Order: sequence, then structure tokens, then C-alpha cells
Amino acid sequence: MSQENDHEAIREWKAWMGNLIIENTFQKENIPFYHYSEFKNVKLISGNVYKATYKIFQKTIALKCVSLYDKFTLSNLINEVKKHRKLEIYDNVLKFYGITKQENTNNYMIILEHANNGSLRQYLMTNFQKMDWNVKLNLAKKIVNDLMYLHSNEIIHGKLNSKNIFVHNGNIKLNYFGMTKHASESLKFFTNALGSIQYIDPQHLELFNIIGKNKCSDIFSLGIILWEISSGKPPFEMDSSSNIGLLNKIVKGEREMIIPGTPSEYKEIYIDCWNHNGNLRPEISQVVKNLSKIIISDANIEFETSHNFTDEVIALKLEKSNKQSDDDDLEVQTDPSFIDVSARINKSINDLFEFFIDLYEKQTSKMQPIMIKNYIRERNKNPVKVLYEMIKHPINYLYEVIALKLEKSNKQSDDDDLEVQTDPSFIDVSARINKSINDLFEFFIDLYEKQTSKMQPIMIKNYIRERNKNPVKVLYEMIKHPSYYWFTSLIGFFYLYGIGTIVDYKMAFKFFSLATNEITDMRNISFTNPSSTKKLYEINKEIGFIYLANLYLDGQGVEKDMKKAFQIYSKVADQGSLIALSKIAYSYATGLGIEKNEETAFKLYLKLAEEGYLVAQYNVGYCYANGKGILKDAAKGFEWYRKSALAGNILAMCNTGYCYRLGGGVSRDIMEAFTWYLKAAENGHSIAQYNLGCYANDYGVVKDQVKSFEWFKKAAANGYTDAQYIVGKYFYEGYRTKKDIVKAVHWLNKAKENGNTYANNLLEEIINR
Repeated sequence: MSQENDHEAIREWKAWMGNLIIENTFQKENIPFYHYSEFKNVKLISGNVYKATYKIFQKTIALKCVSLYDKFTLSNLINEVKKHRKLEIYDNVLKFYGITKQENTNNYMIILEHANNGSLRQYLMTNFQKMDWNVKLNLAKKIVNDLMYLHSNEIIHGKLNSKNIFVHNGNIKLNYFGMTKHASESLKFFTNALGSIQYIDPQHLELFNIIGKNKCSDIFSLGIILWEISSGKPPFEMDSSSNIGLLNKIVKGEREMIIPGTPSEYKEIYIDCWNHNGNLRPEISQVVKNLSKIIISDANIEFETSHNFTDEVIALKLEKSNKQSDDDDLEVQTDPSFIDVSARINKSINDLFEFFIDLYEKQTSKMQPIMIKNYIRERNKNPVKVLYEMIKHPINYLYEVIALKLEKSNKQSDDDDLEVQTDPSFIDVSARINKSINDLFEFFIDLYEKQTSKMQPIMIKNYIRERNKNPVKVLYEMIKHPSYYWFTSLIGFFYLYGIGTIVDYKMAFKFFSLATNEITDMRNISFTNPSSTKKLYEINKEIGFIYLANLYLDGQGVEKDMKKAFQIYSKVADQGSLIALSKIAYSYATGLGIEKNEETAFKLYLKLAEEGYLVAQYNVGYCYANGKGILKDAAKGFEWYRKSALAGNILAMCNTGYCYRLGGGVSRDIMEAFTWYLKAAENGHSIAQYNLGCYANDYGVVKDQVKSFEWFKKAAANGYTDAQYIVGKYFYEGYRTKKDIVKAVHWLNKAKENGNTYANNLLEEIINR
């Protein structure tokens, strides 16, 4: 025991001496050292960075933990401080204030200026919805000007990415501390860690054992950052930054997709910057010059189309204006080149749109985006590409072409002898929609008709994942499709729930608006397959109206106007939409846009339920189970839940399982509960997935801890906060899985962001251990 005490005393003495040497070194180098007690309100921001208040001046600062475990790391820190001081005269560099050490530990911390808007990545995530292209361009100019200052001083950043750029009161603050390299040192053998692969010069990735980073490397990283400003999301978000596959893709020339609506001049700048050949990239001064020439207006923000029908429209209008309508001998021939519009919609977009319509009709709005995302993920689609396909489709011109050609071919000036020929080349619209998009759209329509909005996005994501699709590519396919106008509501859905892109309510609003645009009067068009085409047009239009109303109701992408939302619901309901009538019932139940009346809401739900609308059947079950608008009757609540569940409504499946588990309106039956939870879980219901995870210990079902953990992970991936905390906790403890601190922090951070206080406490424990 005495020997152990001696060893402990020696360790403490060595630690004390080490700290004394470190602090003496700081003093010799004139580096300010502050006692930790001089700070208050220390709070974790992210990773190893804290926010605190300097007591004397009541100034908010940032504290970043550093490891000083040997002379080498101490020497590096001193060198970085010296380099940083030379840059501090520039206002757009984060200020370095000194060093402190946590009490009763050996943890040293750098004291830096605090940026109140966080990193560029955090800033984009928080503010992107409010940013127009003038704001984005201004942000890009500030970053480019800061990099020009750096390069003019022969300094290379070396690790430029959106996490190392900070925003303070809307101004850019570059973090050079611990990041920069002098140009004279840049060709030395590369020994430091790669950093974020997405931003790294591909030539450097190819030859890092031969060359280091140079100014051209910074230009490449800048190009990626300029793209990130246009998209609002990190590059290659669907890929792991530690994935060797991603590294190989970048080296082979793969880059992110161009975001629809990006000004052409801006796009050209970042494409030049991320050229694989560093010698062909522009110098920073040229980037500054090119950016300064861009003037944002609606004219230079365009969506590409694969075919331009403008000339055809003009020709038809001229022909119409010059036509002599008083010529009795005129024979009107139909146009042999008249191709039906939906023939231009590729199968992939059509499938996605039909799936979207199904979600719209069957699922709650909460489920719709989840199911759309799953649909795309299962098919290995890239949602950005899907979205791009839909946006760049030239159907806007086709609508006008059709109207003019119909007017030409069907015009009869009361001449009984006029013979109108049927067009042998008249091809049905839907024939051009590719199978993949068509299947996705049919699945979406099914979800729309049967599932709640909560389930729809989850099931879409699962659909895509199960088919090994990349949601970004799925979105791109739809956007670039020449007939994207036929499924604009599905594109809007992608934007609304961030499938293959970031959540963008403004873009969602635009596409839902396009869906409601009555450019073509379908009643006057004769199609090869009229019932199919008419349904495609009408369901796209109906979904557009419903989601426009939802956006007005929630104030997403447009000023909140609950009365207008109710008016839209009423208009669509008058045209026979069951979903719109269900929304009216919801408005009465909640008092949104109309005076609250739960009795009226119940009557409407019951009417819809008796007509077979699955979501309404679930709602009737909920009203009976909770006494909303009707006397509470658990047995009737269970009956309606089960009826809806048997017909395929996933939320009703989960509630049926809940009734069996607790004996609500039915005899308690744990195995029956498990069966219904399993059905709901397999379709992506996060609470059902979480409940299955709990079953391994609590409910008498055969224990399987591996499957239990897998269900917890699925629930966490679908956004269920309690599951995110459990998964993070298990990874931290190595319980039911291999211990993994990185994954633990990842999931605990997600749970913390969603408001889980237990996750926050556990994160602090991990950091302070």
C-alpha cells in the first residue's frame, strides 16, 4: 500500500512539474495565462469547444481544449500562437486571447474570440431558409476576400471547410489557429491528418506522400464551400467523410450536383475552382473579380431544361395570328408531331410521384416525408438529382404547345364540310415517365391515400433505401426530367422534408404552386390513356393545393395565414377530395383557421371513415379513445384503430399494438401487441421500432439483445429522440454492441439537439472523464 502511495505521489509531482514548465514557457513567450476561476457560465457548444464569460469585462469567449502531453505539442502550440499573432491585425480573423487550465485537471484550453452565429455550417443550417441569392452572394464575397488576404501574405490555410469558418454578427471570421501553413513549408512531406475529405484537393489525395498543400488546394476547398453556400448543406452529405469509397470518387472527378436555381455565373466560378488539375484553377484574385461581376436578378436564376420549346410556341402563335379564319375551303389537319405531354415524364419520376400521391391520400403529413426519403434511399437515388430532374423539365413550354396545337387542330369555323383527322402519332403522356420514377410516384400516391403525414416521409426514405437508391440522385432524376411538371407536388414534397436536399420551405412552396397551376385544361385534351393521364394531372394538382394550405397553416415558406389555409382546404374538398375534407376536420379539431368544434370534427372524420378513408378511420379511433368530440369509448376506439390497421394504415397498427399492450378497449395480449408493433416497425414507424427494442427486456417476448439494439438504431435513424439517447448510451457503455465513443457522441449530440437533457448530461460526462 505504501508503494502505491509513493507511485501516486511521484505521478502527482511529475504532473505538477510538467504544468510548471508549460506555464513558465507561456510566460517566456508572453502568452497570457488566465486562471480558470476568472470565467463563469461555462457551457459546452460542440465537441471540445465551450462558451464562457470572462468575469472582469463580462465578455463572451470560446474555450477550446488542447492536449499538451509532450514538448513537441507544446512547441507546435507556441509556433501557432506566433503565426496567429501576425494575422490578428486583420479584423476578420478570430482573436487569440491566451491560455487557461481547468481546475483539478491537466486539461489546457485556448481562449479565442467567440463567434455568436457559430460556424458557417451551423449558420447555413439555421438561416438558409431566410437567405436569398443576394445574401448568399454577399456571404461568398466575404469568404473570398478573407482568403485573398491570407494568400497575399503567403499563408496557406490548408484545412479550409465550413467548420473552420465562423460567422459573427453576420460577418465572416476565419479560424487560422492551428490550421495554417506558410507557403515555404507547404511542400514538405505531409504528415498531418487529412481532415474533411470532401474539401481536400484531389491532387493532394492522390499524391499526399509527394506533395503537400498549396494555394491551389485552398482554391479547391473554396469551390466546395461556394457550392455549400448555394445548397445549404455539407458536400456529399450522404457519404461518410471517413469512407475510402468517397475518397476514390473525389479523386476520380466526382463532384456534387449543381443546385437548381444557382446563377450561371456563380456556378461557373466554383466549377473552375474544383477543377481536378490545380494548374487550371483560378487564382484567388480572379475569383474575387468574377464574383464582383455577378448581379443577382430573376433573369440570371434559371432552371435548365433538356429541350426548349420556345421557338415552337412562337411559330404556332405566328401561324395562329396569320390564319385566315374566313376561308371556307380551309381543311384543318391535326399535327402529326403532336406528342402527348406525359410521354415526356420518365418512369422514375412518375413512380415517385405516384408513391407520393399514395402517401398523400393514405398517410399523415408527418409520415409522408419520412416515407418519401426511405423510398428514395431504398432505390439508391440522389434526392438532389431527383429534384433537379423535375425542375429542369420543359413541360411549362409543352403546356402552351399543347394548348396552341389543340386550338389549331380542333378549330372549326362552323364549316360542316370540315374534316378533322385523328393524329396517328398521338402518344400518351405517361409513356415517357421512366419506370423508377413511376414506381416511386405510385408508392407515394398510395402513401398519400393510406398513411398519415407523419409516416409518409419515413416510408419514402425506406422505399428508396430498400432499392439501394440514392435520394439525391432520385431527386435529380425528377428535376431534370423533361416532364417534371406532372409531378411538381412530389418535388415540393422532397423540398418540404429534405429528401435528397436540405429542407427548403420556399422551394416547396414554389413547386406546390406549380402543381396547382391550371395551364392545361385536361377536359379539352384527348389522350390515348385518358383515365391514367387525367388521374396523374388531378392528383398532382390536389396534392399541390393540400400542401400549399399546409404551408400557409404553419407559416413555412410563406407568411402564416390559417384562414387562407382553411379556404384552400374547403375549395379542394368541394371538388371531392377526401383528404381536403379530413384537413377541414383537423382544422375544427384544433381551431386552426376556424372556430374550434370537436363535435363537428368528429362527424366529419366519421363520415370519411365510413367512406373508407384510412387516416379518418384512425382519427375516429383516436376520438373515441380520448373522448374528443364524442363520449369516450375505448372499445370503439380499438375497433376503429384495428379496422384502419387491417387496411394498411401504419399509425393505426402502432396504436392497435398499444391497445393490446395496455388492454385499452381489448383484453391485454402481449404477443398480439408485439405482432402489431412489428408490422408498424417494419414500415418505418419510429415509436413502434423503439417499443420493439424495449421488448427484449420488459415484455416477456423471447429475448434477443442484438435485434433489440438494431430496432433502437432504426428508431434513432428515423428521428425518435429517446432512441437516439439509448443508442448513444449503449455505444458509450459497450452494452449490446461494441464500445464506440465516436458513435456515442454522434447519437448523443442528435438527442441533445432534439431536447434530451439526459443526452446533454452524458455528453458532459464523456468530455470531462
